[in-house]
Amino acid sequence: MATLQLNHIARETSDVARLAAFYEAVLGFERVPSPTYSGFQVAWLRLPGSPDVALHLIERDPAAAPVAVGPGAEGAPPAQLPRRHHLAFSVADYDGFVTGLKARGTELFEKTQPDGRTRQVFFFDPDGNGLEVTSSAAGSDE
Repeated sequence: MATLQLNHIARETSDVARLAAFYEAVLGFERVPSPTYSGFQVAWLRLPGSPDVALHLIERDPAAAPVAVGPGAEGAPPAQLPRRHHLAFSVADYDGFVTGLKARGTELFEKTQPDGRTRQVFFFDPDGNGLEVTSSAAGSDE
């Protein structure tokens, strides 16, 4: 069997520019060249520390099936995210990251794993997609 590697994660959105700006400003993604399609917008992003994995933001096709209700769409609190669909990232400066979220007025939920070392913050992007950022330390196995 072939060994697979994660290539990209795709998220559809009604506002590519807004969602790309969020991922750039809040999570540190950087734009990379993307194709130009006729009829819809895309933005391809990468994290500097994970250059082999991309995030593809794709403009939602208004003629497609109705948008499924996302976890944040009906006011679900971030506290529900540990057991719901979400993307997870790790960061060395966890406290600084959380301080930045709070300064932006982001609704969030924090918890610590039973090991007492791994801290997590859960929140939503502007489209209601669940996000997690976990503490990490260089050289740790978290």
